[in-house]
Amino acid sequence: MGSTAADELLASTAGGLPREEHGYLLPTGAPIPISFARVDDSEWLDAQIGLQAQRWPSVDRRVLATLWWYSVSQVFLTPTVAALFVTGQALSPRTADVELHWLPDGRVFTAGSLAVLDGGNDVRSVAAALRESFELAIPAVARAGARRERPLWAIATDSLANRLLWVGRARGEVYRATELTVTLTELIGPPMPAPRYVDVERRPPRKGRVRFVRRGSCCLVYLEPNEAKCASCPRLSPISRESLLRTAADFA
Repeated sequence: MGSTAADELLASTAGGLPREEHGYLLPTGAPIPISFARVDDSEWLDAQIGLQAQRWPSVDRRVLATLWWYSVSQVFLTPTVAALFVTGQALSPRTADVELHWLPDGRVFTAGSLAVLDGGNDVRSVAAALRESFELAIPAVARAGARRERPLWAIATDSLANRLLWVGRARGEVYRATELTVTLTELIGPPMPAPRYVDVERRPPRKGRVRFVRRGSCCLVYLEPNEAKCASCPRLSPISRESLLRTAADFA
Protein backbone atom coordinates (compact mmCIF):
# COMPACT_ATOMS: atom_id res chain seq x y z
CA MET A 1 0.00 0.00 0.00
CA GLY A 2 1.28 3.44 -0.89
CA SER A 3 1.86 6.24 1.55
CA THR A 4 -0.73 8.94 2.07
CA ALA A 5 1.80 11.44 0.71
CA ALA A 6 2.24 9.38 -2.49
CA ASP A 7 -1.50 9.02 -2.91
CA GLU A 8 -1.97 12.76 -2.44
CA LEU A 9 0.77 13.55 -4.95
CA LEU A 10 -0.76 11.19 -7.50
CA ALA A 11 -4.15 12.84 -6.99
CA SER A 12 -2.61 16.28 -7.49
CA THR A 13 -0.91 15.06 -10.65
CA ALA A 14 -4.12 13.60 -12.06
CA GLY A 15 -5.95 16.77 -11.11
CA GLY A 16 -3.50 18.76 -13.22
CA LEU A 17 -4.26 16.75 -16.34
CA PRO A 18 -7.42 16.55 -18.46
CA ARG A 19 -9.59 13.60 -17.46
CA GLU A 20 -9.21 12.02 -20.89
CA GLU A 21 -5.45 11.78 -20.29
CA HIS A 22 -5.72 9.72 -17.10
CA GLY A 23 -5.40 6.40 -18.93
CA TYR A 24 -1.60 6.41 -18.75
CA LEU A 25 -1.65 7.28 -15.06
CA LEU A 26 -4.56 5.46 -13.39
CA PRO A 27 -5.44 1.77 -13.73
CA THR A 28 -8.76 0.48 -14.98
CA GLY A 29 -10.31 -2.88 -14.19
CA ALA A 30 -8.67 -5.05 -11.56
CA PRO A 31 -4.96 -5.44 -12.32
CA ILE A 32 -2.70 -7.22 -9.85
CA PRO A 33 -0.02 -5.03 -8.21
CA ILE A 34 3.44 -6.53 -8.74
CA SER A 35 6.62 -4.94 -7.41
CA PHE A 36 8.89 -3.76 -10.21
CA ALA A 37 11.79 -5.01 -8.06
CA ARG A 38 10.90 -8.48 -9.36
CA VAL A 39 12.64 -7.55 -12.60
CA ASP A 40 15.77 -8.76 -10.79
CA ASP A 41 14.15 -12.19 -10.25
CA SER A 42 15.28 -14.17 -13.29
CA GLU A 43 12.56 -16.82 -12.95
CA TRP A 44 9.80 -14.21 -12.76
CA LEU A 45 11.23 -12.17 -15.64
CA ASP A 46 11.61 -15.26 -17.82
CA ALA A 47 7.93 -16.01 -17.23
CA GLN A 48 6.90 -12.47 -18.17
CA ILE A 49 8.87 -12.58 -21.38
CA GLY A 50 7.40 -15.98 -22.17
CA LEU A 51 3.88 -14.58 -21.79
CA GLN A 52 4.57 -12.17 -24.64
CA ALA A 53 4.51 -15.12 -27.02
CA GLN A 54 0.73 -15.28 -26.62
CA ARG A 55 0.52 -12.12 -28.74
CA TRP A 56 3.64 -12.57 -30.85
CA PRO A 57 4.09 -16.33 -31.32
CA SER A 58 6.47 -16.25 -34.28
CA VAL A 59 9.38 -14.22 -32.95
CA ASP A 60 12.35 -15.32 -30.87
CA ARG A 61 13.15 -14.59 -27.25
CA ARG A 62 15.34 -11.60 -28.09
CA VAL A 63 12.36 -9.89 -29.73
CA LEU A 64 9.97 -10.87 -26.92
CA ALA A 65 12.33 -9.38 -24.31
CA THR A 66 12.59 -6.20 -26.37
CA LEU A 67 8.82 -5.90 -26.62
CA TRP A 68 8.40 -6.44 -22.88
CA TRP A 69 10.95 -3.71 -22.10
CA TYR A 70 9.44 -1.39 -24.70
CA SER A 71 6.16 -1.54 -22.78
CA VAL A 72 7.39 -1.63 -19.19
CA SER A 73 10.04 1.05 -19.61
CA GLN A 74 7.31 3.53 -20.53
CA VAL A 75 4.94 2.43 -17.80
CA PHE A 76 7.13 2.35 -14.71
CA LEU A 77 8.44 5.90 -15.09
CA THR A 78 5.10 7.53 -15.94
CA PRO A 79 4.06 8.41 -12.36
CA THR A 80 7.50 9.92 -11.73
CA VAL A 81 7.74 12.15 -14.76
CA ALA A 82 4.07 13.14 -14.73
CA ALA A 83 4.21 14.19 -11.07
CA LEU A 84 7.47 16.05 -11.58
CA PHE A 85 6.15 17.92 -14.60
CA VAL A 86 2.73 18.77 -13.18
CA THR A 87 3.57 19.48 -9.53
CA GLY A 88 7.35 19.98 -9.39
CA GLN A 89 7.68 17.01 -7.01
CA ALA A 90 8.43 13.48 -8.25
CA LEU A 91 7.06 10.16 -7.16
CA SER A 92 9.79 7.57 -6.72
CA PRO A 93 10.81 5.49 -9.78
CA ARG A 94 12.96 3.13 -7.70
CA THR A 95 12.10 -0.48 -8.42
CA ALA A 96 11.22 -1.23 -4.78
CA ASP A 97 8.78 1.71 -4.76
CA VAL A 98 7.02 0.99 -8.06
CA GLU A 99 4.12 -1.41 -8.49
CA LEU A 100 3.31 -2.59 -11.99
CA HIS A 101 -0.40 -3.03 -12.61
CA TRP A 102 -0.11 -6.53 -14.02
CA LEU A 103 -2.69 -8.48 -16.01
CA PRO A 104 -2.67 -12.30 -16.07
CA ASP A 105 -1.67 -12.35 -19.74
CA GLY A 106 1.48 -10.38 -18.88
CA ARG A 107 0.38 -7.00 -20.16
CA VAL A 108 1.18 -3.93 -18.07
CA PHE A 109 -0.55 -0.66 -18.99
CA THR A 110 -0.01 1.43 -15.87
CA ALA A 111 2.06 1.53 -12.70
CA GLY A 112 1.93 3.24 -9.34
CA SER A 113 4.57 4.55 -6.99
CA LEU A 114 4.34 3.89 -3.27
CA ALA A 115 6.56 6.77 -2.21
CA VAL A 116 7.36 10.39 -2.83
CA LEU A 117 10.99 10.61 -3.93
CA ASP A 118 13.34 12.14 -1.37
CA GLY A 119 14.67 15.28 -3.01
CA GLY A 120 12.08 14.80 -5.73
CA ASN A 121 11.83 18.52 -6.37
CA ASP A 122 15.44 18.42 -7.62
CA VAL A 123 15.85 17.13 -11.17
CA ARG A 124 19.26 15.72 -10.25
CA SER A 125 17.71 13.45 -7.63
CA VAL A 126 15.07 12.31 -10.12
CA ALA A 127 17.73 11.49 -12.71
CA ALA A 128 19.78 9.55 -10.15
CA ALA A 129 16.75 7.48 -9.11
CA LEU A 130 15.83 6.77 -12.73
CA ARG A 131 19.39 5.68 -13.47
CA GLU A 132 19.30 3.36 -10.46
CA SER A 133 16.21 1.63 -11.85
CA PHE A 134 17.55 1.45 -15.39
CA GLU A 135 20.84 -0.01 -14.13
CA LEU A 136 18.93 -2.78 -12.37
CA ALA A 137 16.35 -3.52 -15.06
CA ILE A 138 18.31 -3.23 -18.30
CA PRO A 139 21.01 -5.83 -17.52
CA ALA A 140 18.30 -8.19 -16.25
CA VAL A 141 16.27 -7.85 -19.46
CA ALA A 142 19.41 -8.19 -21.58
CA ARG A 143 20.32 -11.44 -19.82
CA ALA A 144 16.78 -12.81 -20.11
CA GLY A 145 16.58 -11.95 -23.80
CA ALA A 146 20.19 -12.85 -24.68
CA ARG A 147 20.70 -9.43 -26.20
CA ARG A 148 22.93 -6.38 -25.85
CA GLU A 149 22.18 -3.67 -23.30
CA ARG A 150 22.71 -0.60 -25.50
CA PRO A 151 19.54 -1.05 -27.59
CA LEU A 152 17.59 -1.29 -24.31
CA TRP A 153 19.10 2.00 -23.14
CA ALA A 154 17.95 3.54 -26.43
CA ILE A 155 14.43 2.26 -25.75
CA ALA A 156 14.63 3.84 -22.29
CA THR A 157 15.44 7.21 -23.84
CA ASP A 158 12.50 6.97 -26.24
CA SER A 159 10.19 5.88 -23.42
CA LEU A 160 11.21 8.83 -21.28
CA ALA A 161 10.84 11.21 -24.23
CA ASN A 162 7.43 9.85 -25.22
CA ARG A 163 5.93 10.00 -21.75
CA LEU A 164 7.16 13.51 -21.10
CA LEU A 165 5.92 14.56 -24.54
CA TRP A 166 2.53 13.08 -23.65
CA VAL A 167 2.25 15.08 -20.43
CA GLY A 168 3.60 18.17 -22.18
CA ARG A 169 0.92 17.94 -24.86
CA ALA A 170 -1.75 17.38 -22.24
CA ARG A 171 -0.66 20.55 -20.45
CA GLY A 172 0.01 22.60 -23.58
CA GLU A 173 3.71 22.83 -22.65
CA VAL A 174 5.46 20.70 -25.25
CA TYR A 175 8.69 22.67 -25.31
CA ARG A 176 9.08 22.60 -21.53
CA ALA A 177 8.53 18.84 -21.64
CA THR A 178 11.20 18.28 -24.27
CA GLU A 179 13.65 20.52 -22.41
CA LEU A 180 13.08 18.47 -19.25
CA THR A 181 13.70 15.25 -21.19
CA VAL A 182 17.00 16.58 -22.48
CA THR A 183 18.03 17.64 -18.98
CA LEU A 184 17.12 14.27 -17.44
CA THR A 185 18.94 12.23 -20.08
CA GLU A 186 22.05 14.39 -19.72
CA LEU A 187 21.99 13.92 -15.95
CA ILE A 188 21.33 10.17 -16.22
CA GLY A 189 24.36 10.02 -18.48
CA PRO A 190 25.92 7.38 -20.73
CA PRO A 191 25.11 4.89 -22.05
CA MET A 192 21.70 6.60 -22.29
CA PRO A 193 21.57 8.37 -25.66
CA ALA A 194 20.18 11.85 -26.13
CA PRO A 195 16.53 12.18 -27.17
CA ARG A 196 15.67 13.43 -30.64
CA TYR A 197 12.56 15.18 -31.93
CA VAL A 198 11.05 16.19 -35.23
CA ASP A 199 8.49 18.95 -35.82
CA VAL A 200 5.99 18.15 -38.57
CA GLU A 201 3.87 20.75 -40.37
CA ARG A 202 0.16 20.02 -40.55
CA ARG A 203 -1.41 20.01 -44.00
CA PRO A 204 -4.11 22.57 -44.88
CA PRO A 205 -6.69 23.39 -43.73
CA ARG A 206 -5.08 22.62 -40.36
CA LYS A 207 -2.28 24.86 -39.20
CA GLY A 208 0.75 24.60 -36.97
CA ARG A 209 3.46 22.07 -36.26
CA VAL A 210 3.36 18.93 -34.16
CA ARG A 211 6.39 17.58 -32.30
CA PHE A 212 7.14 13.86 -32.30
CA VAL A 213 9.91 11.77 -30.79
CA ARG A 214 12.33 10.75 -33.49
CA ARG A 215 12.96 7.29 -32.21
CA GLY A 216 16.47 5.93 -32.03
CA SER A 217 15.25 2.51 -30.93
CA CYS A 218 13.10 -0.20 -32.45
CA CYS A 219 10.69 -2.50 -30.62
CA LEU A 220 11.12 -5.15 -33.39
CA VAL A 221 7.38 -5.91 -33.48
CA TYR A 222 7.49 -5.81 -37.29
CA LEU A 223 9.34 -9.15 -37.20
CA GLU A 224 6.03 -10.79 -36.23
CA PRO A 225 4.01 -11.60 -39.37
CA ASN A 226 1.22 -9.08 -40.07
CA GLU A 227 2.71 -6.46 -37.73
CA ALA A 228 3.94 -3.13 -39.09
CA LYS A 229 6.63 -0.64 -38.16
CA CYS A 230 5.40 2.34 -36.13
CA ALA A 231 5.23 5.82 -37.68
CA SER A 232 8.52 6.91 -36.10
CA CYS A 233 10.41 3.62 -36.48
CA PRO A 234 14.09 4.26 -37.28
CA ARG A 235 14.00 1.29 -39.67
CA LEU A 236 11.55 3.01 -42.00
CA SER A 237 12.87 4.84 -45.02
CA PRO A 238 12.97 8.61 -44.45
CA ILE A 239 10.23 9.11 -47.06
CA SER A 240 7.91 6.55 -45.43
CA ARG A 241 8.53 7.95 -41.96
CA GLU A 242 7.84 11.50 -43.08
CA SER A 243 4.59 10.43 -44.76
CA LEU A 244 3.34 8.54 -41.70
CA LEU A 245 4.27 11.35 -39.30
CA ARG A 246 2.57 13.93 -41.51
CA THR A 247 -0.62 11.87 -41.37
CA ALA A 248 -0.26 11.58 -37.59
CA ALA A 249 0.23 15.35 -37.36
CA ASP A 250 -2.99 15.95 -39.27
CA PHE A 251 -4.91 14.11 -36.58
CA ALA A 252 -2.98 15.34 -33.54
